[in-house]
Amino acid sequence: MKKSFLLIVCCLVFSALSSQTAENITFKDISQDSTNTSIPYYSGLEGYFSFRIPSLIKSNTALIAFAEGRKNSTSDFGDIDLVYRRSFNNGESWEPLKLLYDQDTLAVQNPVPIFVSEENKIVLLFNTTSLSEHDVLNKDYGLEEERKAYVTSSTDDGETWETPKEITRQVKLKQWRWHALGPVHGIELRYGTHKGRLIAPVAISIGKGNKVYTMALVYSDDKGESWNIGAVDDNLEDEVLANETTIVELTDGRIYVNTRDQNGGSLEKNRGETYSSDSGLGFSDVVESDKFPGPVVQSALLRWSSEKEASKNVLLFSTPSHVDKRLDLIVMASYDESETWQSLFKIHDGSSAYSDMVKLNKNTLGVIYETDDYKKIRFRWVTMNE
Repeated sequence: MKKSFLLIVCCLVFSALSSQTAENITFKDISQDSTNTSIPYYSGLEGYFSFRIPSLIKSNTALIAFAEGRKNSTSDFGDIDLVYRRSFNNGESWEPLKLLYDQDTLAVQNPVPIFVSEENKIVLLFNTTSLSEHDVLNKDYGLEEERKAYVTSSTDDGETWETPKEITRQVKLKQWRWHALGPVHGIELRYGTHKGRLIAPVAISIGKGNKVYTMALVYSDDKGESWNIGAVDDNLEDEVLANETTIVELTDGRIYVNTRDQNGGSLEKNRGETYSSDSGLGFSDVVESDKFPGPVVQSALLRWSSEKEASKNVLLFSTPSHVDKRLDLIVMASYDESETWQSLFKIHDGSSAYSDMVKLNKNTLGVIYETDDYKKIRFRWVTMNE
């Protein structure tokens, strides 16, 4: 009897440990708690059919949520405006929607905000296009119809914005076809000889057809006034067909790069990883990664804390958590500067897709994400335990 009892106990313990290993670790499910959520965007707001591609930035006093306001459908192409909403209570409520840029019936897309801390300046990159993604990749057209890139900025917490300035030739080679900034926040380097450099990821294509997606970094050394092309992944023979990319600076000065694998590698490897050891000018080899449970989708990285300023190094990563569906958004954490990752929170149960994150204060994380089959963009604030 004792032997049977011990055997049962051992089996239960082994089963529990195996389950924990399979799930990477046990993590906190906060998806059913609706008290710490708000809805900055929803279908029908100000007459827009839908809102997509959210991004977040926090200035000294304002939290700003950007999105694409899609006039007539959820389609990635059509009459699309760049819009934003501000919050002065960390996302509990939002000011009325504001239009940042409208180009008649053309598509204004891919908001990429970067915060310049010393100047309380928000730099915002975005694209415009007169062609659909299919046409950009597969049809012949002139430079007047290429996807274009713009920059604007605000020094009053998003109340007013500089007139957007076209920077296409600064950040896009003429032979590149697809050119999609972000879509996620960019970063300001905090360490090393290029401290203060602004860097944004961009998804590009370097030829004709649907199998020439890859990625690049663009950077500015003058607080966003002018821009340059940095690292370019021009190896189409590697195992990752890079696309939408997110980046974070490591404490040793390298940049960790995490990209959507447009080819999908396999059901277990839908993302790629690499590093830049020269402040965004070049990449190391891009490798497929099975560390992340999500599907082929945009995701977001965030530096939460570092040993240089706090008790420990913490990086965060947001992603849907099903390998073949955009469902069940989670936040993962790395405590060893991107080498390993573990699930930390389940943010949302059910439909969830593109996301972004911001540090609201020393104890509170903000997560914005698409949900309800693109009918809503939700915001959730989460208390972090150091």
